[in-house]
Amino acid sequence: MTLQREASAKEAHVFLSNRRDARRRLIEAGLQLFGAYGFDGTSSRMLAAAAKVNLAAIPYYFGGKEGLYRAAAHHVVEFNLKELSPVLTAIDQALTGTVSREAARELLHALLDRFSTVVIGPGLADVAATFVMREQLHPGAAFEILYEGMMRGIISATARLLAILLKRRSDDRRLLIKTHAILGEVLIFRCGRAASLRMLGWKEFGEDHLHLIQSCLRENVDLLLRR
Repeated sequence: MTLQREASAKEAHVFLSNRRDARRRLIEAGLQLFGAYGFDGTSSRMLAAAAKVNLAAIPYYFGGKEGLYRAAAHHVVEFNLKELSPVLTAIDQALTGTVSREAARELLHALLDRFSTVVIGPGLADVAATFVMREQLHPGAAFEILYEGMMRGIISATARLLAILLKRRSDDRRLLIKTHAILGEVLIFRCGRAASLRMLGWKEFGEDHLHLIQSCLRENVDLLLRR
């Protein structure tokens, strides 16, 4: 009986592991194919083939193609929040009280350092970049998930810190434009990756390269604040 229980437990573990693996492969395939071809241009058959699963796996795990599309967006949000939550939480906690200009500056530097690591560095960003950029250009249901799940929080945190540093309201339109311009200095190294690497003579963004970019970003923020 003990051997039978151990065998059953092992089979259950393998079954659950295979389910998680199939689900993960489908999400990765979704990020790649929806990013390349859009929702309408990606078929369930293409997704199943890329993930190397049976076609029936898509409705089984996600209820259909649209469910997988939304799951891919949630996956991006979850990954980014896992990486960014510590600094976003620190900012929220600090802003519940009075924040000095110097403290706001340090928090903004920390946010941009972490944001640039997530956006420029390797990992999910390489897989998800085209998916996210397509949603920016052609917003669909996934854009709402991305915006409400992560973009709004990043933009808001940056704007609230800038409001302290520039002595403006956080909903001031000029301040919001500056907020997007600052975040755009990070994003250009992702959406303009090929041109940046070519111009700089690099093959990829290694750790030393990332640190140099972050140093330049901090200098640009400080120049803005001095003006």
